[in-house]
Amino acid sequence: MGYLPLAWGCKDMKKFIVIMSFVLIIIIFVGLNYLLWERENREKDIRGLQEASTSGNLTINALNRQLENLENTLKLRNDNIDKITNENNALRKDIEELKQENIRLNNMIRHKAEVINSVYKDIQQGGPIETSIKKWAEYISSANYKEAYSIWYGNGKEAEESLDQFTNKYKNIVNSIKIKSITPYNIDTNAGKNMDKDNIDRKIIDEYDKGDVFLLVELDVKLAEWAVKYDLLFNQGENKKIIVLSYNAKDKKWYISDIRNP
Repeated sequence: MGYLPLAWGCKDMKKFIVIMSFVLIIIIFVGLNYLLWERENREKDIRGLQEASTSGNLTINALNRQLENLENTLKLRNDNIDKITNENNALRKDIEELKQENIRLNNMIRHKAEVINSVYKDIQQGGPIETSIKKWAEYISSANYKEAYSIWYGNGKEAEESLDQFTNKYKNIVNSIKIKSITPYNIDTNAGKNMDKDNIDRKIIDEYDKGDVFLLVELDVKLAEWAVKYDLLFNQGENKKIIVLSYNAKDKKWYISDIRNP
């Protein structure tokens, strides 16, 4: 009977060990489940962060594209503004040139009115215009270069060359000049030869700015023997030249302003 309590004590101990083992297994099981759950949550968090990062990159790329598009649009508009500004500046320049051209034409019209009155008087008085050309030829033939010079550059008229320079073009080169005929030269018809139609009007205006009357003059020129073979202002014998005359309203006289080939 003395061994009976001990036996019961052993049984209780076994039960306790079984229970503790069961509890330990449950604890381990719960711990493993927790760890598995924690790992899954972390994996989800990592995937979420990765997705967020990918989404963020996509958003940044989209914003960069939008920014690039805006920059391109801004550049295009700036280019258009520069283009329009340049066109406006060109138009202002054209307008200013047209204003200056109108002033020039108005002055030319006033001057031409004075020229017309002078030509009308010239017809009535027997031809001072032709007389100026004939006197010039006579002065050159008689070596009176100073008077010939005055037919080109009168008092108060700005000279493009000195008397010496003028003289050197004729002295010991041209022995005589005789006028054979003088006829009007139509600058309106002849100025536009070999030119585009768009440039004809401007060419005519420029020509009228150089002189008032254009005459086709046939000359008989005698050159010094040594000068015959050189390409000078005149050829030996018959010459046809356009002589341009300008009217000076201040002293009411005609001056030769140019001699050229037809």
